[in-house]
Amino acid sequence: MKIRRPKSAPSRSSAKGSAAKAPATPRHRGGDRAEVHVSGAIPAPDGPFSRPIEVSQAEDKALRVKLSATQDECEALAKQDNLPAISNLTAQFEVTTAGRGIFLVTGEVRARVTQICVVSLDPFETDIVQAVELSFASPQDVERAEAAYAKRHEEDPDAEDIPEPPDPIINGRIDLGAVAAEQLVLGLDPYPRKPGAEFPVELSQVGEIAEVSPFAALAKLRKDATED
Repeated sequence: MKIRRPKSAPSRSSAKGSAAKAPATPRHRGGDRAEVHVSGAIPAPDGPFSRPIEVSQAEDKALRVKLSATQDECEALAKQDNLPAISNLTAQFEVTTAGRGIFLVTGEVRARVTQICVVSLDPFETDIVQAVELSFASPQDVERAEAAYAKRHEEDPDAEDIPEPPDPIINGRIDLGAVAAEQLVLGLDPYPRKPGAEFPVELSQVGEIAEVSPFAALAKLRKDATED
């Protein structure tokens, strides 16, 4: 599954002539919902957190799914993502059909993780809340959509309205656990700072290095201190 940035471009429904095109209104019956709570651990061939669902369950009505990672899965995810710890990870998704073999996954991922402050290097806990909006299609449709995406990007590299291809549906399934895991990564601050932590005044002597990387700035300060 590809890691995708949070949606800021126009919806994929604006694509023309692409397999990823989706009608504005999902084709399920209005107001109908099927709710599923998936809490049991499932062996994951491609990652430490796996909760596959059959897309056929969402063909006639929207499917609501709640996920929660076990302690062992949180520990495995923390190791995979180079985090000191993940104390909990939950997600709520709604899966709907948009016609033409396209399925939409929307919802939210929540987690409490421990990160290392780039200023003090102290571990601290922080809450992650990541909105999710993805589309899925058959591998064949994804391949065609990716070819169309590459062609349009080659023709106009600066275009901002090129819809991203959907993710693939594998053997009639979408692994919502893998979706939650990748969205957690997207929600992480690449330069986490503990509340109240500030760089020392001496960093002003480092010049432009501080703007490039806080790690480089701290390294230079330590080097200067050692030489003194």
